[in-house]
Amino acid sequence: MTALKTMAAILAGTKDPEWIFAVDGFEPMMESSVESRFAISNGFLGVRGVRSTTRGERWVVPARTYVAGLFDSTSVKQAKQALVPAVDWLGILIAVPGGPLVRHPGDVPLHRMTLDMKRGALLSESSHLSTPDIGLCVRTLRLVSMSERAVGLQLIQLEVEHGEVAVTFEASVEGTSLGLATDRLNQDLGLWHTRYSGKRLALATNSSLQIDGQIVEPISLGPLKWSWSWKTRPGQVVSFERFVAIVRSDSLELDAGPPAREKLGLAKRAGWHGVVSAHEAAWTSRWQCSDVTIAGDADAQHALRFAVYHLNGAANPADERVSIGARALTGDDYHGHVFWDTEIFLLPFYILTWPEAARTLLMYRFHTLAGARAKAAGMGWRGALYAWESAGTGAEMTPEQVIGPDRKVVTVLCGRQEQHISADVAYAVWQYWHATGDDDFLLQAGAEILLETGRFWASRAGLEADGHCHIRGVIGPDEYHEDIDDNAYTNVMARWNIRRALDVAALLRDRWPARWKVLASQLGLVESELEQWLNVAETTKTGLNPKTGMFEQFSGYFDLEDIDLENYRPVRAHGRGARARADATLTGRETGRCRCAPGIAAGRIRGRFGSEELPLLFVSLQPWEFVEPCHAWARCRPIGRYRNGTALLPPSVGH
Repeated sequence: MTALKTMAAILAGTKDPEWIFAVDGFEPMMESSVESRFAISNGFLGVRGVRSTTRGERWVVPARTYVAGLFDSTSVKQAKQALVPAVDWLGILIAVPGGPLVRHPGDVPLHRMTLDMKRGALLSESSHLSTPDIGLCVRTLRLVSMSERAVGLQLIQLEVEHGEVAVTFEASVEGTSLGLATDRLNQDLGLWHTRYSGKRLALATNSSLQIDGQIVEPISLGPLKWSWSWKTRPGQVVSFERFVAIVRSDSLELDAGPPAREKLGLAKRAGWHGVVSAHEAAWTSRWQCSDVTIAGDADAQHALRFAVYHLNGAANPADERVSIGARALTGDDYHGHVFWDTEIFLLPFYILTWPEAARTLLMYRFHTLAGARAKAAGMGWRGALYAWESAGTGAEMTPEQVIGPDRKVVTVLCGRQEQHISADVAYAVWQYWHATGDDDFLLQAGAEILLETGRFWASRAGLEADGHCHIRGVIGPDEYHEDIDDNAYTNVMARWNIRRALDVAALLRDRWPARWKVLASQLGLVESELEQWLNVAETTKTGLNPKTGMFEQFSGYFDLEDIDLENYRPVRAHGRGARARADATLTGRETGRCRCAPGIAAGRIRGRFGSEELPLLFVSLQPWEFVEPCHAWARCRPIGRYRNGTALLPPSVGH
């Protein structure tokens, strides 16, 4: 009974409320959100917080497991790639003579799902899961190992509260043709490939079931599907364990099956307790490096741990060919594409708490330099212009058109005009090197990124009759103002990027002349070009008013019309039929013609680089001097009440 007690303890989870999030019952409209928030991930595998034993015969959102880097196109003519969902390895069906024990998730009277952030695991408990003939208490745990990222584990324990009936327990792997082409399905191994991107996927799996400590042999129901049958009795304890090992191959010539079998074998030899122990030790190590404690504010502590949990689960230091998409591995919004958010918002966390992960994320940008060079050349410029939305190759993945909420076709300009991404990548490279002193990274990858992005901006900014270089026809972080000239954020970052490129050129010549000689020859850099870069950096217009110290967001911004935010101030509505202005929103068209910007563009921080002070016009969660104090409330309303196209903050006035 020792093993059973151990499993019961594992399934009990962490008791400290500061380390867990829990949700009770079933709410169809919230199921998708719950699955995202309660996702588990290790940077290679991501599993949404979908139900297993209480799904019933159908569920609101199909189960999803995501594999980092598993991108594919929809057709041979379609160059745009999207993250492809892998198979669902958590499928469970419990049946009694009358049919499935659960026909609909809402039929379960007591169900709690718990995200154990401390241990990186998702647990559930369903009490009084019953029919007139049988009553069960079901506890589950799932994890994707932080110590061996190819491995996933599912544990289930059933306690029979009453009833003596025949029960069938089925374990299956579902969605075997959801987004991949099937090569082979065996009893314990599945092999698939992407249709157009040349990748393979293998899943090896093993399941076992014990009743009161005695192993029960399964009946095979076909590939990747097993069944056990027995008669229950009150007090009976049934334990189920399932291991999976998932391997991605980036070449059709490489069979992912043998390494998947090998990793599965290692997990089986360790046993579920060994897998859990190694996984928990890895999470303990991560929390020792990244946990932040806040005294006197339990809500803030809880929220911060939730954010850090997902950050720790999003990165994989072992794979330089992938980065972190907009939804990481918790969902497929934005098709798994990588944006500037990774370098600007996520890298600071990793640089300070997990520099190995930060380095890997930057190496992804190095490996996609070819795509960035191709994009710049295709638009008539030199150097490297990174994709606004990037996937496996670094080619631009932003769609040219989408269908808007009003069902009309909307032209998307971000892929061509939101060019600050190149300076954002360079910024992250410089910050990483300054913080870590990783000279090997600088020499092998970072310097080349800085030089090629600097070269892009030097070719992008055009000298005009006023003696200034201008960068016209762009989109800044405020995406509601398109095709604008001299966006302050873009131009300041471009100028900074060029100067850091010149700094790294001087550094290499001084400290590593042999490396400089090779790199300069490889890139075709000559002294006259570097002198031209310096002139561009010195003359690029930034929109700074030296008298006020304020930046105009872009040329002509101060000439736009004002907007009365009183029309959008939240008010309480009472009585039937009352209309609350709290639901009034600014449309993109309204925002584009007025001095109004989403919160992502309405802040300023200052950082120091030597003697140079760099104003960065981007995120701030505090009202600064150029945001009217009387409208500071606009920053504090709950996320989700807005339909302005950003998941971050509501619009606010900038001056």
